Amino acid sequence: MPSIPWLRTSGLAVTVLCLSLMSLGLSGCDTGTHTRLIFSLNANPLGASSLAVPASGVRAMTSPPTPPDITSGDGMRFHLEDASVRVSDIRLELAGGLGCDDVRDQLPEGTGCVQPEGSPATVTLAGPFGINLPSGNVSNAVMELPPGTYRRIDFVLGKNGFTAQTLHAGDASWGMDLDLPEGTAMAVEATSDLRLEEGGSLRVMFDQNAWLKELPLSACYQNGDWPRPGPKRSLDEVGGECQGAGDRARDAIRTRLKLQTRSF
Repeated sequence: MPSIPWLRTSGLAVTVLCLSLMSLGLSGCDTGTHTRLIFSLNANPLGASSLAVPASGVRAMTSPPTPPDITSGDGMRFHLEDASVRVSDIRLELAGGLGCDDVRDQLPEGTGCVQPEGSPATVTLAGPFGINLPSGNVSNAVMELPPGTYRRIDFVLGKNGFTAQTLHAGDASWGMDLDLPEGTAMAVEATSDLRLEEGGSLRVMFDQNAWLKELPLSACYQNGDWPRPGPKRSLDEVGGECQGAGDRARDAIRTRLKLQTRSF
């Protein structure tokens, strides 16, 4: 590796850097044979910039990741300050004719595989795992998977469920929180089988672009259907054309997920 001043540290520091870059969808670090499950926001609009170092393939961060804005159907914009989720009882359905015997020798510590008669084989992770969604980082853990072919994932929200904190883009003195409660069952199935190679990642992405897309929040705010007092406004308080906005947003968070594989 060429000399990079701020990388003249221990191997541990480089490893931590590589994990962070992987979670952002940035390329390059040699991650060995770890094959991971990653939960994150929709990766495309993540706002971190990076600098390629061609000789090593490492991408050095030039600015920290910035969570994307989320926007209502009629253009009311909120800065997403942070989002996190706690997941447990993770079940990943194997596809492509694979059974537990095909992956048993590659099951990482903490994973299992079950195959009830007449049902697909399923890789399991008990959890719970606490995850920061803008970065994809897991608290004090790495969620490893065996390489294989996958099609579907089911999981349950653990303690504190899903939470996202926002501030109004035009007036930072107020914002709103979005949440899903503990015990919420969630699932996403790909449209075709997904091949997860050794050293790659299977990614469950929350599509923040869909959370408020069906809501005319700007109009409801302007005409008084959304109460104005207080630093935090709840979507459950909205009336008029936006009646039921809280449930509609929670339904979008729960159902608008994407599943894909990457080579890193």
